[in-house]
Amino acid sequence: MKKACTILSLATAVACVQPLWGADPKDDVSQKEFPALQLLPEGSVVKGIVLPRYENHRVSTLMIADHLRVDSRTMVSMKNIRAELYSTSGEITSVICGEAQYDFSTSRLTADENSAIKDPRFSAKGAGVTFSIRTRLGLLKGPVRTTFSTSAFSSGKSK
Repeated sequence: MKKACTILSLATAVACVQPLWGADPKDDVSQKEFPALQLLPEGSVVKGIVLPRYENHRVSTLMIADHLRVDSRTMVSMKNIRAELYSTSGEITSVICGEAQYDFSTSRLTADENSAIKDPRFSAKGAGVTFSIRTRLGLLKGPVRTTFSTSAFSSGKSK
């Protein structure tokens, strides 16, 4: 129930802070800031948080963290992160790391410790990760160990 309250309160905060149509472009909220962060002073901590990202009225990404600390109006630090990226075909790719920073202005997650990527076609582990939630492209820092599933190599019916 605690997580549901956190999601609901942040969703409400985002809705309350979104500029109205025709609002002054010089408004306090930059296009590169997460509006709810205006309500939390730097150093604030939120536990058990889920941050959704929507594309075409559907959830495209969920970023789930046990602990989030506000570093600035565009940057947060998180612990025990799982970013789930949903494809239009229903496949889920997960980026998992212990501690990372997320920059709302670039939609980039950066971790400098053991991280993993799990996808239906492969899984990979590395010493860190830089991943763009917006472009769905990333770099796993080495040394990296990758394991491919057998379905990644099947190309339909065998002859």
